[in-house]
Amino acid sequence: MKQTKRIAASVAALALAAVGLTGVAPAQAANKTDLVIGVLSEPTTWDPIGANIGHFIPYYQAVYDNLILRAPDGSYKPNLATKWLVADDSKSMTIDLRSGVKFTDGAAFNADAAKANLDAYIAGVGPYTAKLSGTTVAVVDSDTIKLTMSNPNPEIVYWLATTGSFMASPKVLKTTELKTKPVGSGPYTLESATAGSQYVFKANPGYWDKSKIKFSKITFKFLSDATARLNALLGGQVDAAYLTAATVNAAKSKGKTIVSDARAVDYKGILLLDRAGNKNPALGKVEVRQALNYAIDRAALAKAVEVHAQPTTQVFSPNGTAYKKSLDSYYTYNVAKAKELMSKAGYADGFTINLNNWAETNLNALVEGYLKAINVKINWVQDTNWYGNAKAGKFEAIIMQIFQGTDLVTAETAVAKDGGWNNLKYESAAMKKAWAVLSQT
Repeated sequence: MKQTKRIAASVAALALAAVGLTGVAPAQAANKTDLVIGVLSEPTTWDPIGANIGHFIPYYQAVYDNLILRAPDGSYKPNLATKWLVADDSKSMTIDLRSGVKFTDGAAFNADAAKANLDAYIAGVGPYTAKLSGTTVAVVDSDTIKLTMSNPNPEIVYWLATTGSFMASPKVLKTTELKTKPVGSGPYTLESATAGSQYVFKANPGYWDKSKIKFSKITFKFLSDATARLNALLGGQVDAAYLTAATVNAAKSKGKTIVSDARAVDYKGILLLDRAGNKNPALGKVEVRQALNYAIDRAALAKAVEVHAQPTTQVFSPNGTAYKKSLDSYYTYNVAKAKELMSKAGYADGFTINLNNWAETNLNALVEGYLKAINVKINWVQDTNWYGNAKAGKFEAIIMQIFQGTDLVTAETAVAKDGGWNNLKYESAAMKKAWAVLSQT
């Protein structure tokens, strides 16, 4: 199953490490009382139902507590939940809750508040709400709740530690106010927000865990353009920023300190969503999909577009057990082989593939050149809502960078028929059989 997914669902994948860039040395940072960060994204809602991962999640982590923390090494730590127990069949979970925590509006955090939040999340429609679908929540006592799942959910702890359990004050749940003004129990409160510009957070004076408050004020300065973030960093307008391969060396040459985590956290590539060929008949041919894989020089691409990247042909993280190093050499860069497969599929003269206009122009140019060599033309779709439209099944293929969770989470997201990145609900007989086996183990 893993091999089928790797071949059929993605091409030119890169395994990406977490990389940050700071403009101050660690000793200087220790003396700062405020921090300004150049960021890539901004929230579209403050309602926890809409919480997303990646570059979005720091906003929610600032103002909300979740039940369980997922540490950088992937382990789980207590937060608003002090301990928990998942049943052997993964169909129920008992959670003991922290006492004495209050939301910033004075409301108490307790079992009733936790249930209200989880009920709202489960009933809502958000990026990952489906991961708790079929879950019911019962109050056992004032500081204990029990979750019961209609089907086994072996990754229930993962989803609660990701976006599934950010706790808002029960006074504002299901109100329109919550969409524009967060009311949580987190280490910071939102002082001001200017869409398209910046978001300013102040330390929460009543926060229950002072060790998590490193600065009295944190500002997220929204700078979607990589060059703009570099200039802001070099000019001192921000203390830290995420930079790309095209800008990180310039910052390093100016004495800025690179802070990185060598573990793979994402994979990036072309997701071939229309593997049935309903939107683009060419993609329904397995030889065409294989040709696209052979046509791209992953090593060169990785070196050109990312600071830390590992060429790969699989979606599973090297940190897990599903990853097989030998499979990363399954597709070598072989234009002659790619042309042979295109001819075998009846597409020697090529075809046109529609792709979202990805923000990294150097990546776009390289991919376009690789595919042109086998007569595949890219139509770059100018769509400011390509993400939402892709989720809605309107794209045949997209360039996308996706997080790598646990092995099962990655499989659920990309392989399962209802997976979040299997947008056209593709399911071959082999995948269906393999998923049935996996679901029973």
